Amino acid sequence: MRSVFRDFTYDFFGILNYPKEKWNDFWLFYRERHPRVLEEYMFKNNLDETLLAQALDGLERREVDRLSHYWEINGPIEKTRVLKELGRMSSQLHLEREDFVIHILGALGRQQHLIIPTSKGNVVMIDLLYCWKEKTVRDFLSVVLNALDDFIEYSSINVRHYMHGSEKAERLERVFECIEKKILGHSLEEKLTIVSRLLDKYVDYYNWTGFYLVEKDSLVLGPYVGEPTEHVKIDFGSGICGQAAETKRVFLVPDVSKESNYLSCSARTKSEIVLPLFAGETVIGELDIDSHFQNSFDDLDREFLEKTCRLLIES
Repeated sequence: MRSVFRDFTYDFFGILNYPKEKWNDFWLFYRERHPRVLEEYMFKNNLDETLLAQALDGLERREVDRLSHYWEINGPIEKTRVLKELGRMSSQLHLEREDFVIHILGALGRQQHLIIPTSKGNVVMIDLLYCWKEKTVRDFLSVVLNALDDFIEYSSINVRHYMHGSEKAERLERVFECIEKKILGHSLEEKLTIVSRLLDKYVDYYNWTGFYLVEKDSLVLGPYVGEPTEHVKIDFGSGICGQAAETKRVFLVPDVSKESNYLSCSARTKSEIVLPLFAGETVIGELDIDSHFQNSFDDLDREFLEKTCRLLIES
């Protein structure tokens, strides 16, 4: 069996060799070792450098030290259990496809696992610090199996940027069905949070996904997933978002560099789609999605997202 399961926590525990006031310096080094995974971790947790520094300051050296000692003794036992189970499940997981790996790292203790698409396949990243805080580290096999269950579901739903036609339409419909189930019984604010996370998770070219809510003649930033943005308040008519709110129209922008009224959130953004949220005839907010690819959004995305916006209000 190929090496689908790797432990990189020794890199994380290197933080204990630094004084607390230098933990930011450690993270820069750590991020160089695992650039794609930790960059995505920061985006999905809405962390910029300032918020990262605050999060690192909130970590306790004693807690990380205890975890280090625990894992040194118990880690080999837990990893042996996991490897045996992966061997037993090899045909079910289709390991011959080599389309995913499981990496154990230490992060900031914010979520148990994260699925990260890369050009070579998917990384299922498990945060050992989260498992320690939640006391699930003592049954680490269950943690891994839970992450694998999530990955198997993700693989059947995930929409990739190269998909087109019926394949893409079918996948988007599966995402919609998932959204429909997950938001049932929640308040509007909770729905916005759930939907932004699900869209980010399941559509790999939705690289910044969030909502703005109307306050008088302005849009105020609501729940989102992605790089933190300076555009926390946008006047009607300003930028793509402001135009969409003012005109009550969907804006689909294949290349943002060609838009004179574009408010840049990130140099990475290449295309954008903005959809108003209506209560009757009144715009009460909007869904804004940026992509790191040009020409990312087509009529299938538009129809899917319009249907999602209607569901948010009507459900």
